[in-house]
This record gives sequence, C-alpha cells and structure tokens, in this order.
Amino acid sequence: MKIIRNLAGAFGIGLSVLAVAALSTPVFAQPVPLSPRSFAARVFPTQQTHYLRFPITFNSCVPVSLVCTYKVGSVPYNAFIVRAFTQTYTTFTGATTATASFGTTSTAAVNLMAATTILTAGNAIAQTVAAGGLGTTVTGNGIAQTGTLGNFDIFVTITYTVANATAGNAVGIIEYIAPNDGACIAVGSGATAPGC
Repeated sequence: MKIIRNLAGAFGIGLSVLAVAALSTPVFAQPVPLSPRSFAARVFPTQQTHYLRFPITFNSCVPVSLVCTYKVGSVPYNAFIVRAFTQTYTTFTGATTATASFGTTSTAAVNLMAATTILTAGNAIAQTVAAGGLGTTVTGNGIAQTGTLGNFDIFVTITYTVANATAGNAVGIIEYIAPNDGACIAVGSGATAPGC
C-alpha cells in the first residue's frame, strides 16, 4: 500500500513539474518568411490546363507613389500562357482608379497583361493577354530564367490614382499549358532552351 502511495505521489509531482515547465517555456516567434516569397512552378504530368489563382486586395502590397508590385506564383520554362481573368468582389474605395497588370518582372509587371481596371465589383472579365505573353515568348524560347527558383516568377502591379485604396478585394487567374507533351523537356534552373 505504501508503494502505491509513493508511486501516486511521484506521479503527481511529475505532472506538477511538467505543468510548471509547460507554463514557463518561452514562446518563440515564427520565423519571418522571405520577402517576396519564392514559388516553385507547377507541372503536372497529365495533359491538363494549369493555372495560378491569386488574391488582389487593397493590402496585398504597400504602394509607393500609388504603385506596388508583388509576386503571386511561377510558371515553368516554355509555359504557354492562354488566358487571364480578373474579378472584383469588393469595390476598391479611397482611390479614383485602381488597375492591375500581370508580368514576369517585378519592376513593371505588364508583359503578360496590360493594366486593366479592377475598381468596381462585378462579374469575371476575360482579359487580353499581351501579344508577347502568348506562347513561350516571355516564358522561354532562349530567354534567361528570371524566377528565384528557376523558371519565371509572376508578378501583379497595382496602380491607383489620387489616393491609395482603403478597401477592395479581387482575384486574378492566369491559365497556362505546361511543357509536358513529351517533345518538350524540363529545363534546369538557370538554363535556356529553344521554344517547344
């Protein structure tokens, strides 16, 4: 009986020590992600349309002189860009105009889709893909890779007039066909290759 009491007491003390340790364990902050984030390009082995879907909100990035650009994804080398869409769910308020454009450079993301209005809430709009954006013109065919993980990063540039928006929510979609037809092989990070 005494052994059982001693075991019970030891067990109780052990639980108390664990509880105190749990309460006194410091909580460490989560590591800050790299800014801007790096994205690996998605290539599925089956013959299907690939896409990037990403938010475009009034606080997606911090405007400087009414303009800001942020990274939303990556497409593989020799990706064939076929369509782009935008849809605004919540009107952008506080600005007189609000536009978004898509591209493969962080300085002026316009080589896939020119600036188009996203100011007012409404139905999805099929956007015109820039002439250089269709096919592999800006995503391969001898062009040097620009992505942080190889391939080509995709950026969105938001531009306002008069003032920065204080509210607003939209979505952007870029559809592309991956280079996975058997004749087009994966291109290593940093390498260039003919269009296919």
